[in-house]
Amino acid sequence: GAIPANGSAADSGPQPKAIVTKAEKIGQGSALVYVALDANGAPLALGVSLDQGALAGLPAMPNTTSRCFDKQCIGDYELVFMLPEGAAAKALSPFKWVGLNWNAHGHLPPAPPPWAEPHFDFHFYVTERAAVMKVRPGPCGELIDCADFETARKPVPAGYVHPDHIDVGAAVPTMGNHLINSKAAELVKDGPKFTQTFIFGAYDGHITFYEPMVTRAFLASRPDMCARVKQPTAWEAAGYYPTKYCVRYSTRTNRYTVSLEGFVKRAAN
Repeated sequence: GAIPANGSAADSGPQPKAIVTKAEKIGQGSALVYVALDANGAPLALGVSLDQGALAGLPAMPNTTSRCFDKQCIGDYELVFMLPEGAAAKALSPFKWVGLNWNAHGHLPPAPPPWAEPHFDFHFYVTERAAVMKVRPGPCGELIDCADFETARKPVPAGYVHPDHIDVGAAVPTMGNHLINSKAAELVKDGPKFTQTFIFGAYDGHITFYEPMVTRAFLASRPDMCARVKQPTAWEAAGYYPTKYCVRYSTRTNRYTVSLEGFVKRAAN
């Protein structure tokens, strides 16, 4: 069925439409990626939709095959979704593909300690998959090749990322660096338990992905929330960019969604 978009259905004009990818198995259910477009073909939402079973029967242990070096592995479980071709792909430029990652034990240092909770990473990539796959494993950072670690940590020009998003050396093979929100509530001393946060990906001085990170427990609580994506002052590539991310449960469809929304058309500068 159609996935609800964050548009108002009050006016009787042409309604938003949703385009979905093929569903992929996760846990005891499945996940798919959806694109919601307004009547003019501009993006309303780009998100991942999970059915009820997707939160059940998830692996309790990291795997021994993902992002490994010298018998150590990050061990995340990843689903890859290429965005639909045609109008949706054009409307979503510069977004190209989505990686959904399940982290059974959360993240280890240099990631902040509060993030050692079972959670999902929702990576919305603005760079080609082939380029991301070239980031090699090795002994530096989070099991990344040391030369690639240096490349991953090359600073993004100031205007292209909000100053609150900082480099903590959380660079990962076949992924890139993670610029964390240093003002996130769960990172403050005696702050609340980690439920969700937002990260910018970077590699070689370029923004490479937008990432909501959401715990399994928070999704299971059937939330209905949106939070602001901290905006840069400049954009390297022209296109539509989100101003917020949302985590929701729909009682109508019995599905969980994690989405980028509030898209604004930006010029390259």
